[in-house]
This record gives sequence, structure tokens and C-alpha cells, in this order.
Amino acid sequence: MAEIKLLTSPTCPYCPKAREVLKKLTEKRKDVVVLELSVTTDEGMKEALRFGIKSVPAIIVNDEYVFVGVPALEELENVID
Repeated sequence: MAEIKLLTSPTCPYCPKAREVLKKLTEKRKDVVVLELSVTTDEGMKEALRFGIKSVPAIIVNDEYVFVGVPALEELENVID
């Protein structure tokens, strides 16, 4: 099971595209769980600080890999496999 955290901001113009990529991933792979966290919340900011993330969208896979921006679906699948 892969756990993915999507860090977002309400004003981010690229966050909807990142959501879309992750939605496609969860439709394709049933072994993936996605949690979206806004950096405007304490929990979201805590994750951003923990990983040194300074911009969104940011995607954290299994508390190991970090993508900043909108990765291709294939890139995420490669990290999960």
C-alpha cells in the first residue's frame, strides 16, 4: 500500500492539475491512498516544514520521495513500484 500526501494551497493555480493526476492514479491503482493537506493548516504546514517544501503542489510518497510541481502519472507509478 502506498501513501501519498498532496500539499496544496487554495490560491495555487497548479494544484487542481496535481489533484487530477492523483485521481487518475487512484483509479488505476487500488493500492494507493491519497491524503490532501493544505499548507494553510497546521498539519499541512508541519509536513511542508518536515520535508523542506517551499512551494505547492508538492507530493510526498511513502514519507520518502518528494515531487514539487505536477509529475507525470508514469513518474508516480515508477516510485510506487
